[in-house]
Amino acid sequence: MLYKRINQQKANILIRKNLFIACLSLSFCIKANAQSLQNANKLFWSENHRLTISDFKGIPAKDDTVLQNVSPNLWTHKLSAITKSIDVSLNTEKNKTTFTIRAGMLPEFSWIKDPGDTIELKHEQGHFDICEIYARMLRRDIKKALTLDEAKSIYEKISTEEETEQDVYDLVNTFQAGGITTDWKEKIVSRLEALKAFKNPVIILPFDH
Repeated sequence: MLYKRINQQKANILIRKNLFIACLSLSFCIKANAQSLQNANKLFWSENHRLTISDFKGIPAKDDTVLQNVSPNLWTHKLSAITKSIDVSLNTEKNKTTFTIRAGMLPEFSWIKDPGDTIELKHEQGHFDICEIYARMLRRDIKKALTLDEAKSIYEKISTEEETEQDVYDLVNTFQAGGITTDWKEKIVSRLEALKAFKNPVIILPFDH
C-alpha cells in the first residue's frame, strides 16, 4: 500500500493560528464566555475514549486523495488526516491564572477516506496520543512560568517539539502494517504512564500578568 498522509505540520500550524490558540495570539486573554463557544466543536483526548470512525466528520478535498506521481517509481495519495493541537484556555483573576491545557481535535476538519479503514484509525489515534503526551509535558513545564509571557514561550517550545515528533511518527509508521509499529505503540503507552501525574488539565499559577 503506497500512500502519503496529509502534511501534519501545515494543518496544525493553520489550526493553531486560527482556532486552537487564539488565546495565545491575544496574550492569553480569552474570557470564560468565549471559551464555551471555542470548545463547542472540539473533541478532547480522554483515557476513557479511543477514537472511532464517527469522530472523523470531515470530507477530504479532491486534491487530498488524488494519486500523484512524486517520483518515477512512486505514486502516492492520502488516506486520512487528523487536525489536532494542544489547546490552551485560561482565566485570570487577581494574583491567579487558571490554565486549562488539553489535547484536542476538530472532527469537522479530520477525515478518513474509507469508513472501514481501521488501520488509518489506529494511526491517527497515535497522533492524538502523542498530542496528549505533549499536553502533559506543557502542564508540567508551565509551572515554571512566572508571567504570562513566560507561559507563552513555554507553550511555543513544547508545541514545536510536538510537531517535530509528529513528523517523525509519520515517517516511521506510514507504511507499517496496522498503521503503527509495536515499538511506537509501547513507547506511547509508556510515556503517557510516566506523565500520569500531569493528566489533570487544570493548572493554577500565582500571577495575573
